[in-house]
Amino acid sequence: MEPTSEPPLDHVPLWTMDDLAEKLRISKATIHTWRKRGTAPRAYRIGRHLMFAEADVRAWLAEQEATQVEQRGTDSGW
Repeated sequence: MEPTSEPPLDHVPLWTMDDLAEKLRISKATIHTWRKRGTAPRAYRIGRHLMFAEADVRAWLAEQEATQVEQRGTDSGW
């Protein structure tokens, strides 16, 4: 078996919907809306629960920031 750079599954921080809402300071309803629109961070269904990998959330946040910077750059302002 080849070595992998990914941590073992038991070392991957997973966040619940409540954790994500708390960390982003938003409601769970907002996360549900984002999921319906396809704009939420990637989630994993484990049984009845949605779980979010910390690395996926951080990557998603970086994408959101980059998108906002691009939009500001093309915005003509006032």
